[in-house]
Amino acid sequence: MDILQLPATIESINSRVDGTWTIKVGTQELREEDAMILLKLNRKLGYFLFKESIITESDLLTIPEIKPEFSGDKTPSQRLRARMFVYYQTTKGTKEGFNDWYVSALEKIGQSYLDKMEKDEPEQ
Repeated sequence: MDILQLPATIESINSRVDGTWTIKVGTQELREEDAMILLKLNRKLGYFLFKESIITESDLLTIPEIKPEFSGDKTPSQRLRARMFVYYQTTKGTKEGFNDWYVSALEKIGQSYLDKMEKDEPEQ
């Protein structure tokens, strides 16, 4: 298991439309071994731990165990929302109004399933 501990600075924090966050972290020059581990961990789901001093073994004993709800980077609903956002942005050319469109689109999807159930019900 690769655990990477680097001296770093949190350079910026931004919220995203889908409720997730981006954290930009800058490091000092990396040793070659650390750079290799960092590249290997790129785009992997993991856990971010930040402390203003070196993390010791005793620090690790106090970290609560976190069990991922899903094995991927995002939940299925987060993936769907992100895909819908990309669709909206490419067809409308803007980010503005996405939330209203998203709620309306979900309602239409939900209604289409209700309509299918009504068609599939046997007549009495």
